[in-house]
Amino acid sequence: MTTSRRPKVPASLLQKWQHVIDLLARLSNTPAVLITQVRQDDISLLLRSSNAENPFRPRGFNKRCSDMYCDRVVKGQSALLVEDAHRTRDWKNAPDVENGMSFYLGYPLNWPDAEPFGTICVMDYQADNRALDYRHLMEEFQSLINHDLKLLQELQTHRQQQSRLEQHLESLNTEINNRATDLDEINTALRVLLRQRESDRQVLEQETCAELSQHISPLLEQLASDPLSEAQQECLQLIRQQLLPADNTPLQNLRLLSPAEHNVVSYIQAGKSSKEIAALLHISKKTVDYHRQNIRKKLGLNSASVSLKSYLTPYFPRT
Repeated sequence: MTTSRRPKVPASLLQKWQHVIDLLARLSNTPAVLITQVRQDDISLLLRSSNAENPFRPRGFNKRCSDMYCDRVVKGQSALLVEDAHRTRDWKNAPDVENGMSFYLGYPLNWPDAEPFGTICVMDYQADNRALDYRHLMEEFQSLINHDLKLLQELQTHRQQQSRLEQHLESLNTEINNRATDLDEINTALRVLLRQRESDRQVLEQETCAELSQHISPLLEQLASDPLSEAQQECLQLIRQQLLPADNTPLQNLRLLSPAEHNVVSYIQAGKSSKEIAALLHISKKTVDYHRQNIRKKLGLNSASVSLKSYLTPYFPRT
């Protein structure tokens, strides 16, 4: 009848029930108050009142006879009163197997879904029994135990749900960790691709620059052989600078310069002083000095002993 999905009754709850049946035994002055439990297809003794005259064994979960008083209560799911089994044909043999008890009053105990748990009952040797005066109290004890069984089942259900939630959470954490690992691998692969793409871009830029230089440099040399104005020479120098390889470090840094700073660099290459550059560009000498300071910073030229002109000359020679 019972299944593994039912929780085990804890010792603390059994102790509480034991107190209930001991109290009922004292009030009704009866020798035996029992709580039985359905186990598989049998009804067994779970608890017995601890009074000395109780003939039922005090220890162990003992099998009881089937098709007797408690069996009828469980099957019928209703209270059963047998005032004198000797006078009833249906129960005339019951006292012989129930330790001589001819009086019986029992109530069903159930799990919250109405599946039988067992019974709570009072038994005596005679019909004149005070237990009848405490029927309402027995019904209260029945409700109390049924409520305990409901709470016990709800507690187990809650624990099972919590366990499932914890397992689900663990599964989600594992999935998140796996996805994070996948993302890390994807990011690593993307970084490799980006580095490769940048490398390919640099190679392409160098090849393009070399090809342009191959075709344009002869033309520039031809132009340089003719008399040129100062402005034309500066333009020629700027064109040569743009044709330098992309891996030329000064050129890479030179691309960080602003147009105004490029103009200043061209005049520095022409050997102009800051005062002369200021006059040519129609700006103050202080502004030219400011540009020179920024140019040195962007070119990574930290040593004050190296002039901008001498630093740039190997890379940007003038004709």
